[in-house]
Amino acid sequence: MKSILKEKNFVLMIIAFVIYMGSCSSQDNSDTDKTASDKELPKEEIKPDKNDVSFLPKPTNGKTWTIQPKVSNEFNYEEGKASNKFYNHWNDRFFNEWTGPGITRYTPSQSSVVGGELAFKANIVDNTILTGCVTSKSKVSYPLYMEVRVKLSASVLSSAVWMLSEDSTEEIDNLEAFGDKSNDYFSKRLHLSHHVFIRDPFKDYQPTGPETWYADGKGTIWSDDYHNYGVLWEDPWHLSYYVDGILVRETLVNEIDPENYTNGAGLTKPMHLIISAAAQSWRENQGVDFLNDPTVTNEEKTVMRVDWIRVYKPE
Repeated sequence: MKSILKEKNFVLMIIAFVIYMGSCSSQDNSDTDKTASDKELPKEEIKPDKNDVSFLPKPTNGKTWTIQPKVSNEFNYEEGKASNKFYNHWNDRFFNEWTGPGITRYTPSQSSVVGGELAFKANIVDNTILTGCVTSKSKVSYPLYMEVRVKLSASVLSSAVWMLSEDSTEEIDNLEAFGDKSNDYFSKRLHLSHHVFIRDPFKDYQPTGPETWYADGKGTIWSDDYHNYGVLWEDPWHLSYYVDGILVRETLVNEIDPENYTNGAGLTKPMHLIISAAAQSWRENQGVDFLNDPTVTNEEKTVMRVDWIRVYKPE
């Protein structure tokens, strides 16, 4: 009898356990369904508002950072460079007759607008490097924030986004970088700087400290992926640089013009926007042979891609 009772009790325990587990499983499914429906989309699926620059200092007097259409471009032209909309506000060359540094030759045939992107490629012709360059027809002035989304070329050529005054005496470099992955130093750094010049006799000042070569401390190779690069030109004496929405460098007041080339004015002149690729002459002093470097002779490695450029002003 005891044996029978024991067996009955055991069976009842098994049944209770199964019912309990069934109940838990049902609850787990409900929670899982709720989590799946409520969880955020992966970051790559979220398309941020193009006017979202909430990481910037808030403008005063009730103003907001407002995009400037004449000097911004999403490069979304079905006709590519054949679109009149491109040429309404942009030059497919430098804004004056200059063709680039050293053996660089800015050439319209080296730029294209395809798939919603501006792209440059480089070719070697007659001991020169043909590359692309586009510049804004309009000039910009402070206060402004300029940001670009760029995939650097994987070459020893510079991928650059910058601003320059009409008389070429004041320059702000939002981005200058060299994406050749075999160079452990340059591939992991971004040059964030500016220049002030005297043209006759020629003098050139730019800050040269290690802080002008930004590395994120994570070993990021910048040519591996697209990144957002921005510069806030707040007033004649303040420049702040942002990478992927993070403030990474602020230029000190005493670094803007310590040689007094601007006669105490600082960075005040309206500037053209410039997107370019180039064979920078100073790299030759480091032993770079542009005409024979494998990252230049391989056209695919020279391709620089620009998803968009956006300029904001407080309005």
